[in-house]
Amino acid sequence: MILFSTRGLLAIALFFALAIPPRMPAAHAGLDMAMLQTEPVRFDSLPGYTGAQTAIANRIATRFAAAGYGRVQQIAAVSVAIRESTLNPKAHNRGCRCYGLFQLNRGNGLGTGHSVTDLIEPDYNIRLIIGEADRFQSFKNAGNVEAAITAFVRHVTRPANKSRVIRATIKTARMVERAALAAGPAASS
Repeated sequence: MILFSTRGLLAIALFFALAIPPRMPAAHAGLDMAMLQTEPVRFDSLPGYTGAQTAIANRIATRFAAAGYGRVQQIAAVSVAIRESTLNPKAHNRGCRCYGLFQLNRGNGLGTGHSVTDLIEPDYNIRLIIGEADRFQSFKNAGNVEAAITAFVRHVTRPANKSRVIRATIKTARMVERAALAAGPAASS
């Protein structure tokens, strides 16, 4: 029989607490982002999209990876951005006053209080959408692309016709997944 002192048990608990990384994005864990960064999905090309659009897809995946999100969430985010803006950072829907990659609504949505100049800047737009995605466990914990897209559309982008947008985005995600598989793993930096 092994007996441990209180100090010994605390030391063992501390060891395991530090050795096992948390499952939440680094922004919430209060830890060094580089420690928990996941590998970004990479695209060499996206069928029907230009090199500039493919570069934007890579930027989205990289930013979501840096925020601690895995492959499933990265593919979901890229797929949503394709459906929202065709990966055009300057996209603008006059009907809803929506701007940028994720079509952030200045009238009554995530774009409220932000300038058009900021919303069409890719990193700013991505940062806002990641901040909103961070609020929803259903997106963070999604185990497959369909679940991630469903959570992202229902809770983060919140379009008028959620069911239709989810179905269309899942179809887009099939192409995105194939392009990511064709590119293989991202090169380590």
